[in-house]
Amino acid sequence: MNEERERNMRKRYAIRWPVLAGATALGVALGALPATAAVPSDGQGERGGQPASAQTYLERIAHSPSELRRFLAELPKGGDLHHHLSGAVRAESLIGYAAKDGKCIDTTTYVVTSAAAPCADGQRPARDALAPGPFRRGVIGAWSMQGFVLPPDGDPQPGHDHFFDTFGKFQEATTGHDADMLAEAARASAKEHSGYLETLITPGAGPLNQLVDRILPKDPGPADLAAFHATLTANPRFQALVRQVADDTDRTVRDARKLLGCDTPGAPEACRVAIRFDYQVLRAQDPRHVFAQQTLGFELVRHHLGGVVGVNMVQPEDAPVALRDYTLHMKMVRYLKSVSPEVRVSLHAGELVAGLNGVGGRDLTFHINEAVGVAGADRIGHGVDLAEEKDPRALAARMRRQHVLVEAPLVSNAQILRVSGDRHPLRTYLDAGVPVALATDDPGVSRSDLTAVFQQAVIDQGLTVAQLRTLVRASLGHAFIEGRDLWQEQDRYDAFAKPCAHDTPDAHRLPSAACRGFLKASAKATVQWKLEADWRDFENRYAHR
Repeated sequence: MNEERERNMRKRYAIRWPVLAGATALGVALGALPATAAVPSDGQGERGGQPASAQTYLERIAHSPSELRRFLAELPKGGDLHHHLSGAVRAESLIGYAAKDGKCIDTTTYVVTSAAAPCADGQRPARDALAPGPFRRGVIGAWSMQGFVLPPDGDPQPGHDHFFDTFGKFQEATTGHDADMLAEAARASAKEHSGYLETLITPGAGPLNQLVDRILPKDPGPADLAAFHATLTANPRFQALVRQVADDTDRTVRDARKLLGCDTPGAPEACRVAIRFDYQVLRAQDPRHVFAQQTLGFELVRHHLGGVVGVNMVQPEDAPVALRDYTLHMKMVRYLKSVSPEVRVSLHAGELVAGLNGVGGRDLTFHINEAVGVAGADRIGHGVDLAEEKDPRALAARMRRQHVLVEAPLVSNAQILRVSGDRHPLRTYLDAGVPVALATDDPGVSRSDLTAVFQQAVIDQGLTVAQLRTLVRASLGHAFIEGRDLWQEQDRYDAFAKPCAHDTPDAHRLPSAACRGFLKASAKATVQWKLEADWRDFENRYAHR
Protein backbone atom coordinates (compact mmCIF):
# COMPACT_ATOMS: atom_id res chain seq x y z
CA MET A 1 0.00 0.00 0.00
CA ASN A 2 1.53 3.36 -0.96
CA GLU A 3 1.98 6.18 1.57
CA GLU A 4 -0.70 8.43 0.06
CA ARG A 5 -3.36 5.71 0.31
CA GLU A 6 -2.42 4.93 3.92
CA ARG A 7 -2.69 8.65 4.76
CA ASN A 8 -6.12 8.77 3.17
CA MET A 9 -7.30 5.76 5.17
CA ARG A 10 -6.09 7.42 8.34
CA LYS A 11 -8.21 10.46 7.52
CA ARG A 12 -11.33 8.31 7.62
CA TYR A 13 -10.97 8.24 11.39
CA ALA A 14 -9.29 11.57 12.07
CA ILE A 15 -12.48 13.59 12.53
CA ARG A 16 -11.66 16.76 14.43
CA TRP A 17 -14.86 17.31 16.39
CA PRO A 18 -15.56 16.42 20.00
CA VAL A 19 -18.24 14.04 21.15
CA LEU A 20 -21.55 14.94 22.72
CA ALA A 21 -21.63 15.41 26.46
CA GLY A 22 -24.08 14.25 29.05
CA ALA A 23 -25.83 11.00 29.72
CA THR A 24 -28.79 11.87 27.49
CA ALA A 25 -26.90 13.46 24.58
CA LEU A 26 -29.45 14.30 21.87
CA GLY A 27 -31.94 11.87 23.34
CA VAL A 28 -33.18 14.46 25.82
CA ALA A 29 -36.69 13.04 25.71
CA LEU A 30 -35.62 9.56 26.74
CA GLY A 31 -37.42 9.75 30.04
CA ALA A 32 -40.77 10.54 28.42
CA LEU A 33 -42.83 7.45 27.70
CA PRO A 34 -45.27 7.40 24.79
CA ALA A 35 -48.88 6.95 25.81
CA THR A 36 -49.04 3.64 23.96
CA ALA A 37 -45.73 2.37 25.28
CA ALA A 38 -46.78 -1.10 26.27
CA VAL A 39 -45.57 -4.38 24.90
CA PRO A 40 -47.69 -7.17 23.44
CA SER A 41 -47.57 -10.78 24.49
CA ASP A 42 -49.08 -13.15 21.98
CA GLY A 43 -48.31 -16.47 23.60
CA GLN A 44 -45.82 -17.47 20.90
CA GLY A 45 -42.84 -17.90 23.18
CA GLU A 46 -41.70 -14.28 23.08
CA ARG A 47 -43.44 -11.01 23.70
CA GLY A 48 -44.56 -9.28 20.53
CA GLY A 49 -43.97 -12.33 18.33
CA GLN A 50 -44.33 -11.96 14.59
CA PRO A 51 -47.95 -12.11 13.41
CA ALA A 52 -48.53 -14.04 10.23
CA SER A 53 -49.72 -10.93 8.42
CA ALA A 54 -46.36 -9.14 8.48
CA GLN A 55 -44.48 -12.14 7.11
CA THR A 56 -47.21 -12.87 4.57
CA TYR A 57 -47.05 -9.28 3.37
CA LEU A 58 -43.25 -9.46 3.13
CA GLU A 59 -43.43 -12.60 1.02
CA ARG A 60 -46.00 -11.00 -1.26
CA ILE A 61 -43.92 -7.88 -2.01
CA ALA A 62 -40.39 -9.34 -1.70
CA HIS A 63 -39.84 -9.31 -5.48
CA SER A 64 -40.81 -5.65 -5.83
CA PRO A 65 -37.80 -3.55 -4.78
CA SER A 66 -39.84 -0.38 -4.31
CA GLU A 67 -42.55 -2.05 -2.20
CA LEU A 68 -39.98 -4.00 -0.20
CA ARG A 69 -38.03 -0.85 0.56
CA ARG A 70 -41.22 0.96 1.60
CA PHE A 71 -42.09 -1.89 3.97
CA LEU A 72 -38.60 -2.05 5.46
CA ALA A 73 -38.32 1.73 5.72
CA GLU A 74 -41.27 1.66 8.12
CA LEU A 75 -39.89 -1.24 10.14
CA PRO A 76 -38.56 -0.10 13.55
CA LYS A 77 -34.83 -0.83 13.46
CA GLY A 78 -33.64 -0.42 17.00
CA GLY A 79 -30.05 0.82 16.97
CA ASP A 80 -27.15 1.26 14.58
CA LEU A 81 -24.08 0.10 16.53
CA HIS A 82 -21.45 0.32 13.77
CA HIS A 83 -21.49 3.81 12.29
CA HIS A 84 -18.51 6.06 11.50
CA LEU A 85 -19.62 9.68 11.66
CA SER A 86 -16.80 10.75 9.33
CA GLY A 87 -18.26 8.53 6.60
CA ALA A 88 -21.93 9.04 7.35
CA VAL A 89 -22.58 12.34 5.58
CA ARG A 90 -23.71 12.40 1.94
CA ALA A 91 -21.37 13.89 -0.65
CA GLU A 92 -24.01 16.48 -1.53
CA SER A 93 -23.87 17.82 2.04
CA LEU A 94 -20.08 17.87 1.99
CA ILE A 95 -20.14 19.88 -1.22
CA GLY A 96 -22.47 22.33 0.50
CA TYR A 97 -20.07 22.67 3.43
CA ALA A 98 -17.11 23.32 1.14
CA ALA A 99 -19.05 25.81 -0.98
CA LYS A 100 -20.24 27.72 2.07
CA ASP A 101 -16.67 27.99 3.32
CA GLY A 102 -15.29 29.15 -0.05
CA LYS A 103 -13.02 26.13 -0.49
CA CYS A 104 -11.57 24.72 -3.68
CA ILE A 105 -11.58 21.28 -5.30
CA ASP A 106 -8.81 19.85 -7.47
CA THR A 107 -10.26 19.00 -10.86
CA THR A 108 -8.09 15.89 -11.26
CA THR A 109 -7.91 14.36 -7.77
CA TYR A 110 -11.09 15.97 -6.38
CA VAL A 111 -9.26 16.74 -3.13
CA VAL A 112 -10.74 19.67 -1.18
CA THR A 113 -8.28 22.37 -0.17
CA SER A 114 -8.53 25.29 2.22
CA ALA A 115 -10.24 28.48 1.11
CA ALA A 116 -8.22 30.55 -1.32
CA ALA A 117 -9.14 33.47 -3.56
CA PRO A 118 -8.88 32.73 -6.34
CA CYS A 119 -8.44 28.94 -6.56
CA ALA A 120 -5.08 27.74 -7.86
CA ASP A 121 -4.54 26.37 -11.34
CA GLY A 122 -6.16 22.98 -11.70
CA GLN A 123 -8.78 23.78 -9.06
CA ARG A 124 -12.34 25.02 -9.13
CA PRO A 125 -14.42 26.69 -6.44
CA ALA A 126 -16.47 24.13 -4.53
CA ARG A 127 -19.56 26.20 -5.30
CA ASP A 128 -19.21 25.10 -8.93
CA ALA A 129 -20.16 21.60 -7.79
CA LEU A 130 -23.51 22.80 -6.44
CA ALA A 131 -25.02 22.87 -9.92
CA PRO A 132 -25.84 19.66 -11.83
CA GLY A 133 -23.26 18.69 -14.40
CA PRO A 134 -20.04 16.75 -15.04
CA PHE A 135 -18.05 18.46 -12.28
CA ARG A 136 -20.64 17.70 -9.61
CA ARG A 137 -20.95 14.11 -10.80
CA GLY A 138 -17.17 13.74 -10.71
CA VAL A 139 -16.95 15.05 -7.15
CA ILE A 140 -19.73 12.79 -5.88
CA GLY A 141 -18.14 9.79 -7.60
CA ALA A 142 -14.74 10.56 -6.06
CA TRP A 143 -16.18 11.13 -2.59
CA SER A 144 -18.38 8.03 -2.47
CA MET A 145 -19.19 4.70 -4.10
CA GLN A 146 -21.74 6.40 -6.38
CA GLY A 147 -21.37 4.91 -9.86
CA PHE A 148 -18.37 2.77 -8.92
CA VAL A 149 -18.46 -0.54 -10.78
CA LEU A 150 -16.69 -3.53 -9.24
CA PRO A 151 -14.59 -5.45 -11.75
CA PRO A 152 -16.05 -8.75 -12.96
CA ASP A 153 -13.07 -10.84 -11.84
CA GLY A 154 -14.07 -10.75 -8.17
CA ASP A 155 -10.96 -8.84 -7.05
CA PRO A 156 -11.84 -6.91 -3.86
CA GLN A 157 -8.91 -4.50 -4.10
CA PRO A 158 -10.45 -1.86 -6.42
CA GLY A 159 -13.57 -1.45 -4.30
CA HIS A 160 -11.56 -1.48 -1.09
CA ASP A 161 -9.14 1.18 -2.36
CA HIS A 162 -11.78 3.45 -3.87
CA PHE A 163 -13.78 3.31 -0.64
CA PHE A 164 -10.90 4.24 1.64
CA ASP A 165 -9.46 6.83 -0.76
CA THR A 166 -12.63 8.91 -0.50
CA PHE A 167 -11.87 10.07 3.05
CA GLY A 168 -8.68 11.89 2.12
CA LYS A 169 -10.48 13.70 -0.67
CA PHE A 170 -13.38 15.23 1.30
CA GLN A 171 -11.82 15.51 4.78
CA GLU A 172 -11.15 19.25 4.53
CA ALA A 173 -14.81 19.86 3.72
CA THR A 174 -15.85 18.58 7.15
CA THR A 175 -13.74 21.09 9.09
CA GLY A 176 -15.97 23.30 11.24
CA HIS A 177 -19.10 21.28 10.49
CA ASP A 178 -19.22 18.92 13.43
CA ALA A 179 -22.74 19.86 14.47
CA ASP A 180 -23.99 19.75 10.88
CA MET A 181 -22.75 16.20 10.51
CA LEU A 182 -24.26 15.06 13.77
CA ALA A 183 -27.60 16.67 12.97
CA GLU A 184 -27.68 14.94 9.58
CA ALA A 185 -26.96 11.59 11.21
CA ALA A 186 -29.75 12.14 13.75
CA ARG A 187 -32.22 13.05 11.00
CA ALA A 188 -31.28 9.95 9.04
CA SER A 189 -31.80 7.72 12.07
CA ALA A 190 -35.19 9.22 12.80
CA LYS A 191 -36.29 8.92 9.17
CA GLU A 192 -35.44 5.22 9.22
CA HIS A 193 -37.22 4.58 12.53
CA SER A 194 -33.98 3.84 14.34
CA GLY A 195 -34.13 5.14 17.90
CA TYR A 196 -30.50 4.69 18.92
CA LEU A 197 -27.22 5.59 17.25
CA GLU A 198 -23.81 4.59 18.57
CA THR A 199 -21.34 6.36 16.34
CA LEU A 200 -17.54 6.22 16.16
CA ILE A 201 -15.24 9.23 16.55
CA THR A 202 -11.64 10.05 17.59
CA PRO A 203 -11.51 13.40 19.42
CA GLY A 204 -8.16 14.58 20.75
CA ALA A 205 -6.02 11.99 18.96
CA GLY A 206 -3.67 14.52 17.35
CA PRO A 207 -2.78 16.46 20.52
CA LEU A 208 -2.53 13.18 22.44
CA ASN A 209 -0.01 11.76 19.97
CA GLN A 210 2.09 14.92 20.30
CA LEU A 211 2.01 14.69 24.08
CA VAL A 212 3.03 11.04 24.08
CA ASP A 213 5.94 11.73 21.74
CA ARG A 214 7.27 14.19 24.32
CA ILE A 215 6.76 12.22 27.54
CA LEU A 216 6.74 8.56 26.43
CA PRO A 217 8.58 8.29 23.13
CA LYS A 218 9.36 4.58 23.53
CA ASP A 219 6.81 2.11 22.14
CA PRO A 220 5.54 -0.22 24.89
CA GLY A 221 5.62 -4.01 24.74
CA PRO A 222 3.30 -6.27 26.74
CA ALA A 223 5.52 -6.01 29.81
CA ASP A 224 5.55 -2.20 29.70
CA LEU A 225 1.82 -1.51 29.64
CA ALA A 226 1.28 -0.96 33.36
CA ALA A 227 4.17 1.51 33.69
CA PHE A 228 3.18 3.33 30.49
CA HIS A 229 -0.43 3.61 31.67
CA ALA A 230 0.57 4.88 35.11
CA THR A 231 2.88 7.55 33.68
CA LEU A 232 0.36 8.74 31.12
CA THR A 233 -2.68 8.91 33.40
CA ALA A 234 -0.69 10.75 36.09
CA ASN A 235 0.43 13.42 33.64
CA PRO A 236 -1.40 16.75 34.21
CA ARG A 237 -1.44 17.52 30.48
CA PHE A 238 -3.12 14.20 29.76
CA GLN A 239 -5.78 14.87 32.38
CA ALA A 240 -6.27 18.35 30.94
CA LEU A 241 -6.76 16.83 27.49
CA VAL A 242 -9.40 14.45 28.85
CA ARG A 243 -11.21 17.40 30.40
CA GLN A 244 -10.88 19.47 27.25
CA VAL A 245 -12.38 16.73 25.09
CA ALA A 246 -15.30 16.52 27.52
CA ASP A 247 -15.75 20.31 27.78
CA ASP A 248 -15.72 20.79 24.02
CA THR A 249 -18.62 18.42 23.64
CA ASP A 250 -21.02 20.84 25.31
CA ARG A 251 -20.63 23.36 22.52
CA THR A 252 -21.17 20.69 19.88
CA VAL A 253 -24.30 19.52 21.66
CA ARG A 254 -25.72 23.03 21.80
CA ASP A 255 -24.99 23.65 18.13
CA ALA A 256 -26.45 20.35 16.96
CA ARG A 257 -29.56 20.83 19.08
CA LYS A 258 -30.01 24.32 17.72
CA LEU A 259 -29.74 23.08 14.14
CA LEU A 260 -32.37 20.42 14.83
CA GLY A 261 -34.66 22.77 16.74
CA CYS A 262 -34.70 20.50 19.77
CA ASP A 263 -35.57 23.30 22.21
CA THR A 264 -38.68 24.39 20.32
CA PRO A 265 -42.26 23.22 20.93
CA GLY A 266 -42.31 21.43 17.58
CA ALA A 267 -39.02 19.57 18.07
CA PRO A 268 -38.56 16.93 15.36
CA GLU A 269 -38.28 13.18 15.91
CA ALA A 270 -34.51 13.46 15.34
CA CYS A 271 -34.28 15.01 18.80
CA ARG A 272 -35.62 11.78 20.31
CA VAL A 273 -32.86 9.65 18.82
CA ALA A 274 -30.57 8.58 21.65
CA ILE A 275 -26.98 9.13 20.55
CA ARG A 276 -23.88 7.74 22.22
CA PHE A 277 -20.27 7.43 21.09
CA ASP A 278 -17.50 4.88 20.92
CA TYR A 279 -13.97 6.20 21.03
CA GLN A 280 -12.23 4.78 17.98
CA VAL A 281 -8.51 4.07 18.29
CA LEU A 282 -6.36 4.30 15.17
CA ARG A 283 -4.73 0.89 14.86
CA ALA A 284 -2.38 1.72 11.95
CA GLN A 285 -0.17 3.93 14.14
CA ASP A 286 2.83 3.41 16.41
CA PRO A 287 2.14 1.26 19.48
CA ARG A 288 2.60 4.16 21.90
CA HIS A 289 -0.06 6.19 20.07
CA VAL A 290 -2.43 3.22 19.90
CA PHE A 291 -2.15 2.50 23.63
CA ALA A 292 -2.45 6.18 24.54
CA GLN A 293 -5.63 6.52 22.49
CA GLN A 294 -7.04 3.39 24.08
CA THR A 295 -6.26 4.88 27.47
CA LEU A 296 -7.97 8.17 26.59
CA GLY A 297 -11.04 6.29 25.44
CA PHE A 298 -11.12 4.22 28.62
CA GLU A 299 -10.83 7.38 30.74
CA LEU A 300 -13.77 9.01 28.97
CA VAL A 301 -15.95 5.94 29.47
CA ARG A 302 -14.82 5.30 33.05
CA HIS A 303 -15.68 8.85 34.12
CA HIS A 304 -18.90 9.01 32.04
CA LEU A 305 -17.67 11.94 29.96
CA GLY A 306 -18.85 13.22 26.64
CA GLY A 307 -21.45 10.57 25.97
CA VAL A 308 -18.65 8.10 25.25
CA VAL A 309 -19.86 4.64 26.21
CA GLY A 310 -17.34 2.30 24.58
CA VAL A 311 -13.95 1.91 22.93
CA ASN A 312 -13.21 0.46 19.49
CA MET A 313 -10.20 -0.05 17.23
CA VAL A 314 -10.49 1.06 13.64
CA GLN A 315 -8.61 1.53 10.37
CA PRO A 316 -8.24 -1.38 7.98
CA GLU A 317 -7.04 -4.64 9.46
CA ASP A 318 -5.07 -5.21 6.26
CA ALA A 319 -2.89 -2.12 6.85
CA PRO A 320 0.71 -3.30 7.40
CA VAL A 321 1.08 -1.90 10.93
CA ALA A 322 -2.36 -3.18 11.95
CA LEU A 323 -1.43 -6.69 10.80
CA ARG A 324 1.97 -6.56 12.44
CA ASP A 325 0.71 -5.37 15.84
CA TYR A 326 -2.66 -7.10 16.02
CA THR A 327 -1.84 -9.39 18.95
CA LEU A 328 -0.12 -6.56 20.83
CA HIS A 329 -3.24 -4.42 20.39
CA MET A 330 -5.42 -7.17 21.83
CA LYS A 331 -3.11 -7.46 24.84
CA MET A 332 -3.35 -3.69 25.33
CA VAL A 333 -7.13 -3.91 25.49
CA ARG A 334 -6.90 -6.87 27.88
CA TYR A 335 -4.70 -4.86 30.24
CA LEU A 336 -7.02 -1.85 30.23
CA LYS A 337 -10.04 -4.06 30.85
CA SER A 338 -8.23 -5.62 33.79
CA VAL A 339 -7.86 -2.12 35.25
CA SER A 340 -11.37 -0.95 34.29
CA PRO A 341 -13.55 -4.02 33.70
CA GLU A 342 -16.70 -1.92 33.49
CA VAL A 343 -15.60 -0.34 30.19
CA ARG A 344 -17.30 -1.88 27.15
CA VAL A 345 -15.30 -2.68 24.02
CA SER A 346 -16.25 -3.37 20.42
CA LEU A 347 -13.51 -4.35 17.98
CA HIS A 348 -13.29 -4.43 14.20
CA ALA A 349 -12.20 -8.03 13.74
CA GLY A 350 -12.20 -10.38 10.79
CA GLU A 351 -12.74 -7.61 8.20
CA LEU A 352 -10.40 -9.53 5.92
CA VAL A 353 -10.43 -11.65 2.78
CA ALA A 354 -7.60 -13.56 1.14
CA GLY A 355 -5.55 -11.55 -1.31
CA LEU A 356 -6.51 -8.12 -0.01
CA ASN A 357 -3.26 -6.14 0.19
CA GLY A 358 -1.42 -9.46 0.44
CA VAL A 359 -3.58 -10.84 3.26
CA GLY A 360 -3.56 -14.60 3.48
CA GLY A 361 -2.50 -17.62 5.46
CA ARG A 362 -2.20 -17.03 9.18
CA ASP A 363 -3.74 -13.52 9.07
CA LEU A 364 -7.17 -15.05 8.51
CA THR A 365 -6.98 -17.58 11.32
CA PHE A 366 -6.89 -15.65 14.61
CA HIS A 367 -8.24 -12.09 14.52
CA ILE A 368 -11.76 -12.88 15.76
CA ASN A 369 -10.39 -15.48 18.17
CA GLU A 370 -8.05 -12.97 19.77
CA ALA A 371 -10.63 -10.16 19.83
CA VAL A 372 -12.90 -12.46 21.85
CA GLY A 373 -10.39 -14.56 23.77
CA VAL A 374 -7.55 -12.12 24.43
CA ALA A 375 -9.10 -8.66 24.38
CA GLY A 376 -12.43 -9.77 25.82
CA ALA A 377 -14.48 -7.81 23.31
CA ASP A 378 -18.15 -7.33 24.11
CA ARG A 379 -18.95 -6.96 20.39
CA ILE A 380 -17.07 -7.41 17.13
CA GLY A 381 -17.56 -5.57 13.87
CA HIS A 382 -17.71 -7.38 10.51
CA GLY A 383 -16.38 -10.85 11.47
CA VAL A 384 -16.52 -12.01 7.84
CA ASP A 385 -13.52 -14.35 7.93
CA LEU A 386 -15.18 -16.72 10.41
CA ALA A 387 -14.77 -19.78 8.19
CA GLU A 388 -11.00 -19.22 8.02
CA GLU A 389 -10.57 -18.79 11.77
CA LYS A 390 -9.05 -21.61 13.82
CA ASP A 391 -11.88 -23.92 14.90
CA PRO A 392 -14.75 -21.66 13.80
CA ARG A 393 -17.38 -23.89 15.39
CA ALA A 394 -15.77 -23.60 18.82
CA LEU A 395 -15.30 -19.86 18.28
CA ALA A 396 -18.99 -19.35 17.47
CA ALA A 397 -19.98 -21.45 20.49
CA ARG A 398 -17.81 -19.29 22.72
CA MET A 399 -19.33 -16.11 21.28
CA ARG A 400 -22.80 -17.47 21.99
CA ARG A 401 -21.89 -18.37 25.59
CA GLN A 402 -20.26 -15.01 26.21
CA HIS A 403 -23.00 -13.07 24.40
CA VAL A 404 -20.53 -11.45 21.96
CA LEU A 405 -22.59 -9.71 19.31
CA VAL A 406 -21.55 -9.36 15.65
CA GLU A 407 -22.17 -5.98 14.01
CA ALA A 408 -23.00 -6.85 10.39
CA PRO A 409 -22.76 -3.99 7.87
CA LEU A 410 -23.84 -6.04 4.85
CA VAL A 411 -23.59 -3.26 2.28
CA SER A 412 -20.03 -2.24 3.08
CA ASN A 413 -18.98 -5.90 3.31
CA ALA A 414 -20.12 -6.30 -0.28
CA GLN A 415 -18.49 -3.07 -1.48
CA ILE A 416 -15.14 -3.29 0.32
CA LEU A 417 -14.58 -7.04 0.59
CA ARG A 418 -16.94 -8.46 -2.05
CA VAL A 419 -18.45 -10.70 0.58
CA SER A 420 -22.17 -11.36 0.18
CA GLY A 421 -24.65 -14.19 -0.36
CA ASP A 422 -23.34 -17.61 0.63
CA ARG A 423 -19.88 -16.15 1.24
CA HIS A 424 -21.17 -14.04 4.11
CA PRO A 425 -21.23 -15.81 7.50
CA LEU A 426 -24.41 -14.10 8.73
CA ARG A 427 -26.50 -17.27 8.56
CA THR A 428 -23.70 -19.28 10.16
CA TYR A 429 -23.66 -16.92 13.13
CA LEU A 430 -27.44 -17.06 13.45
CA ASP A 431 -27.54 -20.84 13.18
CA ALA A 432 -24.93 -21.04 15.95
CA GLY A 433 -26.99 -18.79 18.21
CA VAL A 434 -24.55 -15.87 18.06
CA PRO A 435 -26.35 -12.52 18.48
CA VAL A 436 -26.18 -10.27 15.41
CA ALA A 437 -27.22 -6.69 14.65
CA LEU A 438 -27.39 -5.06 11.23
CA ALA A 439 -25.42 -1.84 10.76
CA THR A 440 -24.51 0.81 8.20
CA ASP A 441 -20.74 1.41 8.67
CA ASP A 442 -20.27 4.51 6.43
CA PRO A 443 -23.65 5.22 4.85
CA GLY A 444 -22.57 8.46 3.19
CA VAL A 445 -19.64 6.89 1.41
CA SER A 446 -21.58 3.72 0.63
CA ARG A 447 -24.51 5.74 -0.78
CA SER A 448 -26.62 3.54 1.40
CA ASP A 449 -28.67 3.56 4.60
CA LEU A 450 -29.92 1.18 7.27
CA THR A 451 -33.03 0.34 5.25
CA ALA A 452 -30.81 -0.83 2.38
CA VAL A 453 -28.93 -3.08 4.80
CA PHE A 454 -32.24 -4.61 5.94
CA GLN A 455 -33.24 -5.01 2.30
CA GLN A 456 -30.01 -6.88 1.60
CA ALA A 457 -30.67 -9.07 4.65
CA VAL A 458 -34.02 -10.09 3.15
CA ILE A 459 -32.94 -10.48 -0.49
CA ASP A 460 -29.38 -11.70 -0.08
CA GLN A 461 -29.68 -13.63 3.19
CA GLY A 462 -33.36 -14.63 3.15
CA LEU A 463 -34.19 -13.36 6.63
CA THR A 464 -37.78 -13.39 7.82
CA VAL A 465 -39.68 -10.73 9.76
CA ALA A 466 -39.18 -12.75 12.95
CA GLN A 467 -35.43 -12.94 12.38
CA LEU A 468 -35.25 -9.22 11.62
CA ARG A 469 -37.06 -8.52 14.86
CA THR A 470 -34.57 -10.61 16.82
CA LEU A 471 -31.68 -8.70 15.22
CA VAL A 472 -33.37 -5.39 16.00
CA ARG A 473 -33.87 -6.36 19.64
CA ALA A 474 -30.26 -7.54 19.84
CA SER A 475 -29.04 -4.16 18.60
CA LEU A 476 -30.45 -2.51 21.73
CA GLY A 477 -29.74 -5.41 24.04
CA HIS A 478 -26.04 -5.11 23.17
CA ALA A 479 -25.91 -1.32 22.98
CA PHE A 480 -23.46 0.25 25.40
CA ILE A 481 -26.00 2.87 26.50
CA GLU A 482 -26.25 3.16 30.27
CA GLY A 483 -28.86 1.46 32.42
CA ARG A 484 -30.41 -1.95 33.11
CA ASP A 485 -31.78 -4.15 30.36
CA LEU A 486 -35.53 -4.36 29.81
CA TRP A 487 -35.38 -8.15 29.41
CA GLN A 488 -34.80 -10.59 32.25
CA GLU A 489 -32.14 -12.53 30.36
CA GLN A 490 -29.77 -11.36 27.66
CA ASP A 491 -30.57 -12.60 24.16
CA ARG A 492 -33.93 -14.00 25.31
CA TYR A 493 -37.03 -11.99 24.55
CA ASP A 494 -39.75 -13.87 26.42
CA ALA A 495 -39.90 -12.01 29.74
CA PHE A 496 -39.33 -8.45 30.92
CA ALA A 497 -37.34 -7.48 33.99
CA LYS A 498 -39.39 -7.90 37.15
CA PRO A 499 -40.68 -4.30 37.49
CA CYS A 500 -42.32 -4.56 34.04
CA ALA A 501 -43.05 -8.29 34.06
CA HIS A 502 -46.84 -7.91 34.23
CA ASP A 503 -47.24 -4.93 31.91
CA THR A 504 -49.16 -5.55 28.72
CA PRO A 505 -50.02 -3.32 25.79
CA ASP A 506 -52.84 -0.83 26.19
CA ALA A 507 -53.18 2.19 23.96
CA HIS A 508 -55.06 4.09 26.69
CA ARG A 509 -52.87 3.73 29.74
CA LEU A 510 -49.29 4.02 30.87
CA PRO A 511 -47.29 1.10 32.29
CA SER A 512 -47.53 0.37 35.98
CA ALA A 513 -45.88 2.69 38.47
CA ALA A 514 -43.12 0.14 39.11
CA CYS A 515 -42.40 -0.19 35.42
CA ARG A 516 -42.43 3.58 34.89
CA GLY A 517 -39.90 3.96 37.68
CA PHE A 518 -37.70 1.28 36.20
CA LEU A 519 -37.77 2.90 32.77
CA LYS A 520 -37.08 6.34 34.15
CA ALA A 521 -33.91 5.01 35.81
CA SER A 522 -32.61 3.25 32.70
CA ALA A 523 -31.89 4.95 29.39
CA LYS A 524 -31.30 1.52 27.88
CA ALA A 525 -34.59 0.05 28.99
CA THR A 526 -36.36 3.18 27.77
CA VAL A 527 -35.13 2.85 24.19
CA GLN A 528 -35.95 -0.86 24.31
CA TRP A 529 -39.46 -0.09 25.57
CA LYS A 530 -39.99 2.46 22.79
CA LEU A 531 -38.88 -0.13 20.23
CA GLU A 532 -41.50 -2.58 21.49
CA ALA A 533 -44.20 0.09 21.31
CA ASP A 534 -43.09 1.13 17.82
CA TRP A 535 -43.02 -2.47 16.65
CA ARG A 536 -46.55 -3.00 17.94
CA ASP A 537 -47.73 -0.03 15.89
CA PHE A 538 -45.86 -1.37 12.85
CA GLU A 539 -47.55 -4.77 13.17
CA ASN A 540 -50.97 -3.17 13.54
CA ARG A 541 -50.50 -1.21 10.33
CA TYR A 542 -49.88 -4.44 8.42
CA ALA A 543 -52.51 -6.53 10.19
CA HIS A 544 -55.05 -6.21 7.38
CA ARG A 545 -52.91 -5.53 4.32
